[in-house]
Amino acid sequence: MKKERKKALQRVIAQLENPYPDDNMISSYHDFLKVRHYLRFFQFNPIVFANLLRITIESWESKKRVNRLALIITLKQYFKRTLQESINEDNSKNRIIKFPLSPDTKKMLFNLFKLTIKEGKRISEKQLPKAIAVCNNMFINMELSETEQEWLCNNASVSETVLNRVLRYPVKSDIISSWAKNNFQNNSFRNRRAEIIGWVLDQEPNFEVEKQTIIDDFNYLHKSDLEAVRRYDDEIIANKIIEREFRDFLPKKKQQPFDFSEGSFHDDEMIELSKPELKLSSRIYPVPYKDLKKYPGGIPDFEKLRQRFFSGVERIHKSTMISAIGYSRLDNDTKSVLLKKYCFKETWDLLFRISKKNKNLSFLKWLLEQEN
Repeated sequence: MKKERKKALQRVIAQLENPYPDDNMISSYHDFLKVRHYLRFFQFNPIVFANLLRITIESWESKKRVNRLALIITLKQYFKRTLQESINEDNSKNRIIKFPLSPDTKKMLFNLFKLTIKEGKRISEKQLPKAIAVCNNMFINMELSETEQEWLCNNASVSETVLNRVLRYPVKSDIISSWAKNNFQNNSFRNRRAEIIGWVLDQEPNFEVEKQTIIDDFNYLHKSDLEAVRRYDDEIIANKIIEREFRDFLPKKKQQPFDFSEGSFHDDEMIELSKPELKLSSRIYPVPYKDLKKYPGGIPDFEKLRQRFFSGVERIHKSTMISAIGYSRLDNDTKSVLLKKYCFKETWDLLFRISKKNKNLSFLKWLLEQEN
């Protein structure tokens, strides 16, 4: 109780004083433990942040008992306010945020993200998704070196998080545009068609995807989702068989496993059944669903979905191109010229949303003129 009162007092005092930390405030993991609960209330010192980042990377490979997730979360908390200030102060049209970090610190930050992707076994399985998400969030909209862009492209299939950093890189990149062209027919990226096209448009503004590619995408995703539902059904059946045959070996109550490297408990004699996960494809067009009780979130009504797709394939083709233009890093004047080609009654709502998101004032005014 006394320890908790001390932490509460330290947090409130730091929040009210908002002090600027000494450069050497954190030089070891032990120093981190002393300030982790209230560091976020200190003013941002890039040297302190770099030191904490270095300790986090060094601790990743350490055999000592360290809380890797706590290190990462504290990094994010300390950086969050400064990051938001940088976003607010950046009034330029450039999507890249001016991070208050040295090139070496930016490189370390990217290396930490790589560790969460490639060396995930150093952290517990339950904590890994959070660690990846936090590291990813810290360098969104950060300009990367060519080597770092190449690493993202080479590992785009490893993780959806990495793929997002490739497809949503904020400014033009010849490296990513080349990757997009080389992977244009890659089945793994068919559900990200508009974003892929956007990277092609960066180099070839007059490019238009063939309608057959949109149809091929649909057929692949349709087959993939049907297979995902079948696997889910098989896993549910398998779990029921295990529950029946190994009832005595299943935990009676939900237990927290203990992992000595991270500080948690596990009983080797108990069988822990993993809950099946049903992951379906994302699409840019509406999907009719059914079986909401049997499946989490429901599954597509595949017959209706096929009928609707082929009856509306012309509109879906136009919508894909509109979205791709919106995703591209072309200037708004060029986007306006391209968007006009796809201006129809059935695409008006999407055109409005895309141009609003892109802050494309000239195209919004053009749309208004069409209403007269």
